[in-house]
Amino acid sequence: MTGRKSLKNKLIIGGIVSVMIPFIITGTIIYIQLSGSLIDMAKEKSLHLSSDIVCVIDNFLDANLRLAKSIALNPDIIYASKTGDYESAVRELNAIYKSIQLDQSTIFLTDKNGIAKVDLRFPHQQGLDLSGRDYFIKAQNGVANVSDPIFAKGNSDHKTIIVFCAPIFEDKAFLGVCGIIFTTEYIADVISKTVIGEAGYAYLLNKEGLVLVHPDPDVVLKQNLFKLPATHVIKEIVNSGQPGVAFYTFEGLEKIAVINQVKRTGWTAAYTQNRDEVMAPVNRLLNYVFISGIIFVIITIVIIIIISGRISSPIQQMMDTVSQVTRYSTEVIVQIGLNKKIFFANPAFEKITGIKVEDAIGTIPSLENNGRIPSQIIWTELEAGKAWSGHLEFKAKASKNMITLDVMIIPVRDGHGRIQGYLEIGRDVTDELKFEKRMNQAQKLEAIGTLAGGIAHDFNNILSIIFGYAELSLLDSDIDPHIEKNIRKIILASERARELVTQILSFSRQGEVELMSVKLGTLIKEALKLLRASTPSFITIDSDIISTSCVFADPTQIHRVVMNLFTNAVHAIGENPGTITLTLLDFMVDREFTKTHPGVSEGKHLILRITDTGCGIPEETIEHIFDPFFTTKSKKKGTGLGLSVVHGIVKKMNGIITVYSHPGEGTIFNVVLPAIKNDAPGFREISPSIKHGTERIVLIDDEINIAAATQSILINLGYRVTSFTDSPQALSAIQSSPDEFDLIITDYTMPGLTGLDVVKKLRSAGILIPVILMSGFLGKNIEESAKEAGISQLLYKPANTYQLSNSIRKALGD
Repeated sequence: MTGRKSLKNKLIIGGIVSVMIPFIITGTIIYIQLSGSLIDMAKEKSLHLSSDIVCVIDNFLDANLRLAKSIALNPDIIYASKTGDYESAVRELNAIYKSIQLDQSTIFLTDKNGIAKVDLRFPHQQGLDLSGRDYFIKAQNGVANVSDPIFAKGNSDHKTIIVFCAPIFEDKAFLGVCGIIFTTEYIADVISKTVIGEAGYAYLLNKEGLVLVHPDPDVVLKQNLFKLPATHVIKEIVNSGQPGVAFYTFEGLEKIAVINQVKRTGWTAAYTQNRDEVMAPVNRLLNYVFISGIIFVIITIVIIIIISGRISSPIQQMMDTVSQVTRYSTEVIVQIGLNKKIFFANPAFEKITGIKVEDAIGTIPSLENNGRIPSQIIWTELEAGKAWSGHLEFKAKASKNMITLDVMIIPVRDGHGRIQGYLEIGRDVTDELKFEKRMNQAQKLEAIGTLAGGIAHDFNNILSIIFGYAELSLLDSDIDPHIEKNIRKIILASERARELVTQILSFSRQGEVELMSVKLGTLIKEALKLLRASTPSFITIDSDIISTSCVFADPTQIHRVVMNLFTNAVHAIGENPGTITLTLLDFMVDREFTKTHPGVSEGKHLILRITDTGCGIPEETIEHIFDPFFTTKSKKKGTGLGLSVVHGIVKKMNGIITVYSHPGEGTIFNVVLPAIKNDAPGFREISPSIKHGTERIVLIDDEINIAAATQSILINLGYRVTSFTDSPQALSAIQSSPDEFDLIITDYTMPGLTGLDVVKKLRSAGILIPVILMSGFLGKNIEESAKEAGISQLLYKPANTYQLSNSIRKALGD
């Protein structure tokens, strides 16, 4: 009995040790690896922040010192300082002060003795003796300078200020100084916005360590950081004149400080953060690791106590499972020794490569890869303990076809962490890559159409709920006017969202051109929303959409014109920063213009101008840019159809397109289109008239919120409504009592039975009740099926009250 207890105790102790050691090792590795990474990340981020602060401060100081110098060189200022007649100088300074809008600042002049003669914002300070100020003494010696922050002399609000001081000379004779005073609020604001975490903050020191700007105003110009305990490391970095990172302890907290120099003044911008805050993610992760270790220890003890006699059984089962997985896996599994030779390969290796396992044993595995990385480099990384992954390529022994394996090779370590071999795991991705290549060659426009159709239904369902409940709220006679205004804004925003979905669907739709009266400016703005997301960040997009006139056109074709010309502009700019400008103006074509531009008639037009700052087009190329299949791009980047298609679209709309360009000077494309009146045939305008009725309606929609909102709107319009959220249940109710209903309104996409399925079953049963089919997206095939099924009306979600009521009256024959 004692022996059993002793064995059980040993098993328990051994289990605890075997469980805890991996967790301790894991925790230690995690702490060492992540702590170093987090510290490096914090240092790098803080260095960037301090550099940004220094850059902003340097720019601020340089700009205002230049301003002070320019004022000191002004002839009126020199004359006033020479004669003592400062009246004209005051007028000149006031003009400068107003033109540059120096809020919270002032401009002053002193005579050669340092007595303030002019102060624009604080005239009561005229007569102050500033001759003892450092900035005056430096200016007296001919040096334009920026002072350290100081308390304002004679100013009662005790704010700290910075003086930008420039000497006034005539023929080398010192006449006085011109000074611009700013409070330190701008610099303090820049520093206060620079925050990482909860305890991080930035501050500014002078060369002697005096605090110039700090989140705590009580220490500004009062505390010398170099005299505080444990800050000698900061002083050393400051004295070196180079950026650096300091680790120190302050008030019992370990700190990390990043130091950077302000070039103009020699000030030091510092950013400090608590080390504990930086290390918080690692500490939390360690807690999770140790908690997991404790849980595993408890589980181990329980298992050993209950089934100590069978403790080896699960291990053996696990080993058998691993062996079976290796044997029957469809992925290649190869074990490689330190001599770089294979000593194990599973059956999948032979099946995929055609090389027999016994022939592969003892050979060095091929590392030919599609990245053309030399094998020696891969082995060097593996021997250094790094894993490698990539695509290996080789010919199959039987078929001689090229095979591509997606492999990962990892070093296998023993209990002491020494590499004892390598494990290669690979998957045959040959067919996948071929399929991917074919997919990449498919038409991108069809992919956009598929995506747009996929999201339109769900997105429009959401908009239907918003529309429904917003319009229901407007039907309340006691609605507060302020709330009504807000609700109408919600409806307006929802309509904009609906228009955006419509534009996406229109852009991706293929088929006949649908000409209508459209506002060109609106379409261009919608196209810009798509273009901004795909344009490189270094290209600036400017737009000036002034015209609100309409043209007779197809929205999809307009999108195609804008997208094509814009894309060409992006390609012309290439990898360099540049600007693309889109302008839309009303343009009156006269007889003289028609003489030089055939194809356009007199009258009001719109001109769409797309300008880029790209490489420009040679004169000999401009003559051919609208020719089909003419392109200056490589085979993989252009087909030569883009501009010819644009030319054809513009011509069909009775417009013209012109181009002006010179190499190195950018390009301008002008698209001139005839304008029409907003009340011309085809102009889309929603009538405010909402029609009511008393008919009996069946409403079917699996979305409870949509069904509830639509039912309430229909009831408010006077209809008697029976609502269903289950399409089979609705079908059964209609079939049992078809004479009790005058109209069916059904959603298309529903589980069980679609709206189209419901209609087909009713028609097959001889029930000919009029039907309105609603959906967030109705493809061409659905529209054709709906017509064949005898559906009266198709209604796109989200539909407003007017559209719904109008569709009902049409379906009922009104």
